[in-house]
Amino acid sequence: MTTSEKVAHLKGVMEGMEYDTTTKEGKLLSLIVDILDDLTIEVAEIEDDIDTLYDFADELDEDLGYVEADLYGDDCDDDFEDEYDEDEDMPECCIGCNDDCSTCGDDE
Repeated sequence: MTTSEKVAHLKGVMEGMEYDTTTKEGKLLSLIVDILDDLTIEVAEIEDDIDTLYDFADELDEDLGYVEADLYGDDCDDDFEDEYDEDEDMPECCIGCNDDCSTCGDDE
C-alpha cells in the first residue's frame, strides 16, 4: 500500500467514524490528515523529479562515453586506472592514456 493510499484510507476511516471536526481534537486530527495528504503529494513530485534526474544523468554518462571514445580512441587502456590503489594517486600525466609516458612507463 502506497503512502497516498494509506492517507486516503485514513481519511475514509475518519469519515466512516463520523469524527466530529468541530471539536478541538477533531480539528487537530483533520489538520494532521490534511498535512499528511500534502506531504504525500510533495514526496510523489520529488520522486518524479529524482527519476527524471537519474534518466538525465544516464544520458549524460552515455554521451560522455562517446566523447571519451572520440577523444582518446579505442586504444585507450581502460584497465590502466585499476593498476593504482584507491589511496594512491594516479600520475597526472597518465590521465587520458597518453602514449610514451616517462612517469609510469606506459608505452602503448
